[in-house]
Amino acid sequence: MDIHIVSPNDYGQIHRLRDYCFPNKYTGARREDFHYWIEQSTTLGAYDHNKVVGQLLILPLNITVHGVSYKMGGIGFVATYPEYRQQGIIKRLMTEALQKMRDNGQTISVLAPFSVSFYRYFGWELFFEKLHYTIPQTLFPSLGKQVDVMKRMSFEWLDPALFQMIKDFHNALAIVQHGGMVRDEGWWKRIERRSPDSHFAVYFQDNNIEGYIRYTIQDGIFTIQDFVVANHLAEQAMWRYVTSHAASVSSITGVTSNHYPFGFYFKEPQFKREVKQDVMIRVVDVFAFMQQYPWKDIQETLTIRIEDPFCLWNEHVYQINKNGQVSIIETNSVSDKHMLTLPINLFSAMMVGYLSVKETVVYANQPTAEKIIEQWQRALPTEKPAFYEYF
Repeated sequence: MDIHIVSPNDYGQIHRLRDYCFPNKYTGARREDFHYWIEQSTTLGAYDHNKVVGQLLILPLNITVHGVSYKMGGIGFVATYPEYRQQGIIKRLMTEALQKMRDNGQTISVLAPFSVSFYRYFGWELFFEKLHYTIPQTLFPSLGKQVDVMKRMSFEWLDPALFQMIKDFHNALAIVQHGGMVRDEGWWKRIERRSPDSHFAVYFQDNNIEGYIRYTIQDGIFTIQDFVVANHLAEQAMWRYVTSHAASVSSITGVTSNHYPFGFYFKEPQFKREVKQDVMIRVVDVFAFMQQYPWKDIQETLTIRIEDPFCLWNEHVYQINKNGQVSIIETNSVSDKHMLTLPINLFSAMMVGYLSVKETVVYANQPTAEKIIEQWQRALPTEKPAFYEYF
């Protein structure tokens, strides 16, 4: 079995493998979108002679971590034909993908797991809890009567100038919001191909965009796909716009972050909520990641040992000095109790703020001096991430 980047001559085989292994066959715009990402991604194939029998795509994306933008590899469309399973093909594809991401400078990787335990084995970890909500008409929020300055468009009836303002606004927030992803033209095109019926509503204050939503209305359900606002006033204006559809819709559905006090200021916030954990993250290159990391208060030199059997380039002891400079040191120069020792999955979840330092140490089951825990707590930002993109 040979693992290498798929040549354009074999892209048809990637389509056939995806269509066979996933529940819905792509046609029309979705097939066109998938082909675009085959071309743009690092597309790996497992070959049995000239036949592609396994595949994995590394999408060239980005993610903001505590205000710093990192190149990110989005893992997607991982599959093998059933007659080739249980032969270690996916393991080889994942191992090759990690090397390719490091070569590409993709310091972080994100994926949507079909099995958490499967991808945790390769070093990925959960890092965001999505709150899916359904608000029946009887519990629609009432935020008073006010004339808000709103503009509206859709993919079908596009306003090019307004759309450019939406894209600029979205990316200006994504580059600073923890867990945000800047959307390039290819990603916006992907959204259009996958949801051509989307509408946009944009809220203006003093001729400036302060918020927008992207949504669909189908079978009496108002589905919010994007809800992006700069402040609380914009959030209230958006909800006034949404609930102005009360005569024609029976419920509102959407997704937000579980750590956000969603609906707190609604008069009746007791509607259906469901928490889902369906995204995982992994640091691919620990040294490069920590070199960019926005450390907070480092009062004494920090030391950490990383365990990462699938990325041996990460298996070192690292020191971070008071200026945030990172170096690799000899393993026997610091005792175990005076440093953190973490597997890569827990390190990744801790560094992006999903797990606290104390929680991480407990899950790692590594005895660590309380003083060391306190030093790391002061050094790390504590904001939790929110990642809403899907691939």
